[in-house]
Amino acid sequence: MDRERMVDVGVALVSRFGAKGLSLTSVARQAGVARATAYRMFGGKDALIAAIVEREVVALRVKLREWAESESDAAAKVRVQVLNVLPYIREHEALQYILRNEPEEVVRALVATKGASGPTLIHQIVDQTLPDLDPDIAEQLRPDPRGAAEFLVRTIYSLMLIPDSALSDDDVADLVVRAIVK
Repeated sequence: MDRERMVDVGVALVSRFGAKGLSLTSVARQAGVARATAYRMFGGKDALIAAIVEREVVALRVKLREWAESESDAAAKVRVQVLNVLPYIREHEALQYILRNEPEEVVRALVATKGASGPTLIHQIVDQTLPDLDPDIAEQLRPDPRGAAEFLVRTIYSLMLIPDSALSDDDVADLVVRAIVK
């Protein structure tokens, strides 16, 4: 059994039981492998969760690239990414389970706390997506590419955490475009 399959099982279990109920033992049992195999692959629950988050961030990066590839200018690329990422988040089963039942787990990943190790989820996403940015598009972003990406991600996550809004997805996309595209 490969590591990717174990991560798939982990995501499926989070979708049904949440992050708090996730354990290497439950992943091993569901995957049909020995508990020792799961511990050999990950070492502990934190490493499994880190692998799940990393895989989901990479999957999001691929989606963001796909959504933007047919657009030619910065405004259209940003707009289409916002318009697609909002329903993507709303339809992500594992994320929605956690948001409904364990929101503190998402907040913990988003918020930098004193003594916390590693980057926040926001910074992980920004770091993953910046290499895909076309230099011609980067020139059109304000205050700079990193600041624009961070603003976009922070806006999306605020809507994810508090989904009720007077703004439609089109309104949000238009506002983000006006905020970060010159």
